[in-house]
Amino acid sequence: MLRFGCQKFLNALPILRGLETDSGEYALTLDSPSRLARMLHERQLDAAMVPAIEYLRNPDYVIVPDVCVAALGKVGSVNLYCRKPPDETGLVALDPSSLTGVMLVKVLMLKRFGAWPKYFVAGHVRLRDLSRTEADAVLAIGDEALGRPPDGYQALDLAEQWFQMTALPFVFAVCCAHRGTDLGGFDGTLKASLAKGLGEIPEIAAEAAPGAGLTRERLESYLAQNIRYNLGPAEIQGLRRFFKEVVEANLWTEERDLEFYRG
Repeated sequence: MLRFGCQKFLNALPILRGLETDSGEYALTLDSPSRLARMLHERQLDAAMVPAIEYLRNPDYVIVPDVCVAALGKVGSVNLYCRKPPDETGLVALDPSSLTGVMLVKVLMLKRFGAWPKYFVAGHVRLRDLSRTEADAVLAIGDEALGRPPDGYQALDLAEQWFQMTALPFVFAVCCAHRGTDLGGFDGTLKASLAKGLGEIPEIAAEAAPGAGLTRERLESYLAQNIRYNLGPAEIQGLRRFFKEVVEANLWTEERDLEFYRG
């Protein structure tokens, strides 16, 4: 049975829409991006939606085509909450749930704002607790970041900042597998599941919004307008540019070309 992992965020709902929780052909694991990355690395999963930076860090990985989590401009769910201007920020608290978000903060602080603050890992951040931290800025990732920050904080949408710097989409997550893994047609199953989800976003939003503390309209807008799910030419260009920026910022040693799964 193929083992597939996906992020336990609202933006995963369209990807998962056509998958069956009790399928005899595959088993689903829903968890944080960082835990999924570890499970895939340790071969506890055969394929998983993982932070895009994991592909750069693992030369044995290939990308399963067509499916991603990306944004062209504002994404809404990956924000840096600042109580000082970015170029005056001296201390940043990081949410470690996605290494891609962490790397993006560091690239933007250096390349866009000309700053190189100190960083520390603060764990999962709740917006209501922002005022308790000593940091000048706090990274929040996922569903929590869709809420409103307390007074005194400016929310910098990191995908929007990336777009203003590069005019490219930013790819937060891709589906990866170890080179040589036989997905047994699951890549097609995943693509079909996403297609079903994209056609049912109003229904998904109506079902999920109450439990998420969002209005149906807000969640539908987020899934339909903020998130891009198809890994097309523009997203691939954005992914390559991100890897280039990471290496130039001395956050990783070398770039690697994109290698795709061919079932």
